[in-house]
Amino acid sequence: MMYEISAKERSTGVLEPEKLSAVVSDIATQGFAVVDGLVSGETRELLLASILEDVGAVRAHAKPTQHEKRTGQGHLQLGLRRYAPYVKEDLVANPLIEHIVSGILSRGAWLGFYNGNVNLPGSVHQPLHFDRPFSWRSRESAEADGQRWPPPATTLSCSVALTEITEDNGATEIYPGTHLETAVTTWPEGERPAQHPDLIEKWGPPARMAIPAGGICFRDPRMWHRGVPNPSDEIRPMIALTYHAEMCRHWRGRLIRNLSEEDASKCEENDALKVLDDGGLGDGRLVFDGSVREVFAARGKHGVNRNVRFVEAPLKVNHFLDAHLLGGARVIENGDVVPVE
Repeated sequence: MMYEISAKERSTGVLEPEKLSAVVSDIATQGFAVVDGLVSGETRELLLASILEDVGAVRAHAKPTQHEKRTGQGHLQLGLRRYAPYVKEDLVANPLIEHIVSGILSRGAWLGFYNGNVNLPGSVHQPLHFDRPFSWRSRESAEADGQRWPPPATTLSCSVALTEITEDNGATEIYPGTHLETAVTTWPEGERPAQHPDLIEKWGPPARMAIPAGGICFRDPRMWHRGVPNPSDEIRPMIALTYHAEMCRHWRGRLIRNLSEEDASKCEENDALKVLDDGGLGDGRLVFDGSVREVFAARGKHGVNRNVRFVEAPLKVNHFLDAHLLGGARVIENGDVVPVE
């Protein structure tokens, strides 16, 4: 089902209770829900032009990106510009997006990922995969923490359509309901659904993640999906925002079960602190240029932590580099903001 935003909801920044309840229910049962009318035409036009320019810069090097090598030719994880005027309030500080996020993940959820997801003409199939593991790996561990089984989402992906996304331009293939497939909790790290054709058959046939321009697909990232070929002759841009539940203390949004009492206390006192890959604590905020401070300063209504820090000149944010790493981009002092060092 497609949900539309009413004029009243747009003016108040609050979804009607029945609509929010329906969106939350769809994500819990199907793994996704599409909500139209969240991002303005002005924002879409500005960001589309910037993404097309940046794709040209990346492609000028005429070699696959690291992400393409891992997942499939023609599928780009493209960092988004993190300086004015390219960071817009109706994306990163939109009360309606944040209302849905808090409805799924509860208050205290935080923004952990802000990136581009581009499907180029001539792309190939990606392997079928899921983006996040279950936070609880057994019924016993879930119930010990007061959670149901299968357990709820602790991360929410928001796929933003800058132009209409359909089968004709490579809409993502999805397997609704697979976010509830608990068999994956027994798989070793790196195992994929392709090794379990019986489960693929069980949950098939797949659907497509069609999204109208300006709409967002809110998705449980445990749901199985894959990028597919873009048969059109136009680039299909998409923006990805990912939010994590407050209980997820790792900068990648993982639930840490062995956090020491001392570290837990530090995280409670300073919500910028997150567990890093080496097990220590560090600043887990996304980095943006200081020119966009006011964008993030818009007052929040729903208890969502925008989780950002800012750098000022002479420092710059190179959005092409390290888009998947801590902070989501690389801070540089010298040089141009270009795809390669």
